[in-house]
Amino acid sequence: MKKLGYGKGYQYAHDLEEKVADMDCLPDSLKGRKYYHAQDGGAEAEVKRRLEEVARRKKKRPNED
Repeated sequence: MKKLGYGKGYQYAHDLEEKVADMDCLPDSLKGRKYYHAQDGGAEAEVKRRLEEVARRKKKRPNED
């Protein structure tokens, strides 16, 4: 399978230093779409903070296609 190119460019987040994979797994027509908008109150505030941190880490790291 490797010889056929399967898995090329795959990033396993747990193997990465920052534990954030910078891969697009959706079709191009859905690229950049945001499906969840965390609110500022309750437990969602922490979810929002973590999602913002992941986005910051992805933006900081160069894309390795």
